Amino acid sequence: MVQKTEIIVQKKNYTLRTWQTEDAASLAQYLNNKNIWNNCRDGLPYPYSQEDANVFLAMVQAKENIHDFCIEVNGEAVGNIGFIPATDVERFSAEVGYWIGEPFWNQGIVTDALKKAINYYFEHTDKIRVFAVVFEHNSPSMRVLEKVGFTKVGIMQKAIFKNDNFINAHYYELIK
Repeated sequence: MVQKTEIIVQKKNYTLRTWQTEDAASLAQYLNNKNIWNNCRDGLPYPYSQEDANVFLAMVQAKENIHDFCIEVNGEAVGNIGFIPATDVERFSAEVGYWIGEPFWNQGIVTDALKKAINYYFEHTDKIRVFAVVFEHNSPSMRVLEKVGFTKVGIMQKAIFKNDNFINAHYYELIK
């Protein structure tokens, strides 16, 4: 089966596109980073291997619509923006999560790419609300969300258990 790469947006410093099987090596290289893992759910394996990348890419490609967006820089897959649709009475909402390889931190790429991915997601789904949960020590991610237009709606005390510690979760939302 030949995969077609769908480009969502192409900028001077990055491309936002669909994931491809060929992205596995680059994905494993950039996501195998404890500094990234420290800000993600424990469902993300660490260390992150080529096999983990293959499993992720197969899962993404099996989805019916685009819910995961590859951030490409200089021809390499270096980050992800993913949406998890909610269900039942929350079915018009989705949680968003994102990461980018450490060499690309603080360059404004995630902020711009997140805006574009959310616009695309709102245009191509029936979702009217996107939310994000950020670990209390991740102030750069909070700034990204605020720049994109999210509002902090609360802080859940000791809602996260990560690295043998309870930490607070900052809850953000963006309404279409």
